[in-house]
Amino acid sequence: MIRAQRIVGFVAALGLGLLASCGGGDAASSAGASSTSELGLLNAGSSAVPEFVSAMVDAPERVAHGGVRRVEYHLVVAGVPASLVYDERVTADGQGRYAIDPIAVASPVMSVPQRELFEELQRARQGFFFKYRDLRVRGLDLFLQNYLVQVLASAPVVAGVECVEIQITPRNGPARSYRLAIEARSGLVLRSIERDAGGTTIASTTYLEFTRDPVLAGVEFHVERFPGTPLATAALSAGAAPAAPSVLPVGYREVSSEVVQLAGTTYIRRVYGDGLENVFFLERVAATLPTSQATVAVPKLTVRMSELGPFRIAEVVRGGGSFFLVGKISETDVLEILRSAL
Repeated sequence: MIRAQRIVGFVAALGLGLLASCGGGDAASSAGASSTSELGLLNAGSSAVPEFVSAMVDAPERVAHGGVRRVEYHLVVAGVPASLVYDERVTADGQGRYAIDPIAVASPVMSVPQRELFEELQRARQGFFFKYRDLRVRGLDLFLQNYLVQVLASAPVVAGVECVEIQITPRNGPARSYRLAIEARSGLVLRSIERDAGGTTIASTTYLEFTRDPVLAGVEFHVERFPGTPLATAALSAGAAPAAPSVLPVGYREVSSEVVQLAGTTYIRRVYGDGLENVFFLERVAATLPTSQATVAVPKLTVRMSELGPFRIAEVVRGGGSFFLVGKISETDVLEILRSAL
């Protein structure tokens, strides 16, 4: 049996949860905008799909850009609403290199050690932020299968750039919505707002300054610290049996599965996506148990779960191994994924 134990607090949020969508923005100003058209169940090559939607798939890697953006997301700590608000500088050279550097924290108030830890964590997670946290279309066909998309009549100006705006609503799954302001000629998202079922903003990102001609001199671009080997071709130790969830949220498919070695420990990381969002499943592979221990029953497992804005973060320990899961999914989905992986 799996028993869920909820862990909520600033330390848990800071230590586990800086894996969220970001940024502040004018959440209320466009809430009542009407749509001019809707994208239905279309193929990626359909002429009815605006070019800027297709361009979103690889725009951050393909287009040189930079600027400062406001990051803001909201959580509840012991029943009390709280927010994390900070600014970060983004630089991308259009050739796949990028850097995300924290600038200033507006909320909450941090001591010097807390601020130093925060900045260190932010830099360590640049790869996650750039590739997965920031909202954009990641797989066009899957995205159109799983989401309703409305092109809005509004034309917001973000950091001096006139944008097109779309409203995104899941066909299935959590009753949340997304509003993205996009530079049409590049496909770059300059503002994103995420709301829960009640219309409350839970996460957003907005560029305060933006340029298509970033200064690249002196930029310390991110270097992948723990590159992985595709699971299909990786050599695992004898007796290792990687866990693979057999139950996924509606619309999700496996995007990648890799083996990572860190300090002599083997990890398997799997990414599942629905064309917009991702669920991350990380397994620490236990050493092979001796025969005398292999049949020992585990009556129950305790899942430690925390929330940060729209994200749920869960960890379960089994013997010498453990699972770690991060995603914008319901608690029920979290537990079902973990059960199916046991």
